[in-house]
Amino acid sequence: MTTTADIEALLATFVEHHVVHGERLDVRELCAARPDLLAPLQALVDRYLSISATLDGECPGGVGGPPAATPLPSFDGFQTIERIGAGGMGEVYKLRDLRLDRVVAAKVIRAERRGLAHVEGFLAEARALALFSDRRIVQVFDVRPASDPPVIIMEFVDGFELGRLGPSLEVAQRARVMAEVCDAIEHAHALGLQHRDLKPSNIMLDARLSPRILDFGLSASDPGHGHLKGTLPYVAPEQLDPSRAIDERTDVYALGVILYELLCGRAPYSGTDGEIIAQIVDGHPRLPVEIDASVPEAVQAIALTAMERDPALRYQSAQEMAADLRRYLSGRPVLARPSIYLQTLGARVRPHLDQIGEWLRLRLIYPHEADRLHAAYRTLDAREDDWIVGSRALSYSRIALYLGAFLLLCGSLFYFFAARVYEQVDGLAGPVVVLGLPFVGLNAAAHLLYRRDRKAVAVAFYLAAVTLLPLFLLILFDETGFLGAVPGTPGQLFDTDVVSNRQLQVTTFVASAWCGLLAFRTRTVALSTVFNVLALLLALAALADVGLRAWLEEGRWDRLALHLFPLAFAYGVMGAVSERAGHAWMAQPAYLGGALLLVVLLEMLALHGRAFEHLGGLTLNALQPGNVSDPALLDTIAAMTINGAIFYAVGALLHRQPSEAVRPAAHLLLGVAPFALLHPLGYLVRTTEYSPRFDWVYLAFALGVVLLSHRRQRRSFYYAGLLNVGLALYWIAAGREWFEWPAWAVAIVAAGLAALAAGFALDCRERTRR
Repeated sequence: MTTTADIEALLATFVEHHVVHGERLDVRELCAARPDLLAPLQALVDRYLSISATLDGECPGGVGGPPAATPLPSFDGFQTIERIGAGGMGEVYKLRDLRLDRVVAAKVIRAERRGLAHVEGFLAEARALALFSDRRIVQVFDVRPASDPPVIIMEFVDGFELGRLGPSLEVAQRARVMAEVCDAIEHAHALGLQHRDLKPSNIMLDARLSPRILDFGLSASDPGHGHLKGTLPYVAPEQLDPSRAIDERTDVYALGVILYELLCGRAPYSGTDGEIIAQIVDGHPRLPVEIDASVPEAVQAIALTAMERDPALRYQSAQEMAADLRRYLSGRPVLARPSIYLQTLGARVRPHLDQIGEWLRLRLIYPHEADRLHAAYRTLDAREDDWIVGSRALSYSRIALYLGAFLLLCGSLFYFFAARVYEQVDGLAGPVVVLGLPFVGLNAAAHLLYRRDRKAVAVAFYLAAVTLLPLFLLILFDETGFLGAVPGTPGQLFDTDVVSNRQLQVTTFVASAWCGLLAFRTRTVALSTVFNVLALLLALAALADVGLRAWLEEGRWDRLALHLFPLAFAYGVMGAVSERAGHAWMAQPAYLGGALLLVVLLEMLALHGRAFEHLGGLTLNALQPGNVSDPALLDTIAAMTINGAIFYAVGALLHRQPSEAVRPAAHLLLGVAPFALLHPLGYLVRTTEYSPRFDWVYLAFALGVVLLSHRRQRRSFYYAGLLNVGLALYWIAAGREWFEWPAWAVAIVAAGLAALAAGFALDCRERTRR
């Protein structure tokens, strides 16, 4: 009688033997005692084999007859125990070494892959593994290329794949395992080999959680070998592009993907092969903390840095990655700062900037609030490899770098004075050693560091080198007599035994040109700012030939100002051209330099009443007493007050522009304007040579600026007004000797109480309106 239990028992026997030994038992032999079970059992076996073939990608056995058994291979001197796995090229079996009585593993080439090319690759893996003497990499015991099939006898690892065991480990354990894997890969790299197919299934963990790396089948050192090979999604972007070289950083990328998968429980990219490839090329994985909020940021940063799309932005070696992992394990800050942080931040900041514009359009916020919000968001876009002034965080490395550059500037100035002014240095040997060699060395080191993507250090080194160049050239020119001037030559800015005009001009030209080239190479605000400073020094050096020294000695600041106005205009033009070209790093310092120079030049032009002289001889002398000590003071005060209005007008005009690069210049002018309006009048009052009525005019102007701060929504107006109100009250009391009168203090207290009462009344009115 046919029973279901009997059929299930026979099917279980067949399946167990097939799974454990890889062999298919003869169904007729299984049913020898029960021929009546042959037909139903055969149907179940055929169905099992069909499903197994679909899952394994193998061809099912024939139906209706004895299936073709797949016997375990035999190897001389070994007992084959079971099949334990398979890779793209070969199958792996568990063996017992009959001579040494130990368990080993054997890797053989699949039958369909036993061509010459595959055998050579198989032997290459054996040679690669044979190079190692590392407990974290499986050991090769024997290679038999001529046997049938060709086989590598290697160490058997009794453990679990990292991908299966990883989710059950603590984060610290995962980090420790990955640090050891990085060490092993660094060992391979030191021997000239890259794995090029790292993935969790190629890393086994033993009972002590020590990693063992398997399968060096794709290992190589040729930068042109290994493209379009490997396992998605662990392949690096450069492996997908045959035109790009492959090096050790390709393995670093795979290590980052493995660490990412350990943190998140899944690979960074998923989908069809085409979709995964597109995601790898795009290089924007989700942040691990978005998938699992418990992921430590430091380990996330390590994984994402190793996974950088650009190899230059990754860890440059597995050793660097291991060092950062151990920093995390010891509780120290890691060095990783992946570029995806800034990219993700920028993408998420843009909607907020759009919202700020919408809030301003709807009058939900004031213009000054919009400016403050924009400024706060702009700091988030700051380049971390640029200047310390604009960096988002002050690290000890950045502090030390720019401190070093500043000390070099100070030291070079002191050396110049010792050499040229006090003549304590003879010959070129000293200047070459102290200034010349550091200049060359710093530039060479900066060039190398910049190519290796150490941009922050490179920029600091370039800046330090630029500070040495002008003073070294001046000493060099003086020692060699190049472009020197004959003693007594008229029109020299400095004494000819120190430096000539021509030497100064050539030096500043070379320094500014060199700094400009470096600015365009690095695209940093730091070097472009220094370039603008050197351009100003070059302009001053050029003016030495047309009477600069005489202007300074005679106090003709107006002449200097008039000759420098074209430079302020040039700064503005350079800013506009740079911005149109997309060079914001050059545009912003140019705009800011132009605005600052405009303020200084207009104030210089106003001194001694010269501004009115250049406007056709206008003067305000008729409005002043005849016994004043400075007849030009009223003209100077008037011109400076007009300057304040000009600063505000130009600043407001620039502020209306949509350009982000011009905003710092606009803020500078708008901030300076109220102080420029009030300070001259305060100086006039302080002289006590004019009518006492000016004291009250000054106080009224200061109070007016305080109230104007509401209409203009500029806090600089409020602060300038308050400061000058206090000064006006002081000078009024000082000029009239009211310090000893209690009535003056009582009057001010009463005014303060009145202001408080007015504020309370206005607040009640505003509440009623709301």
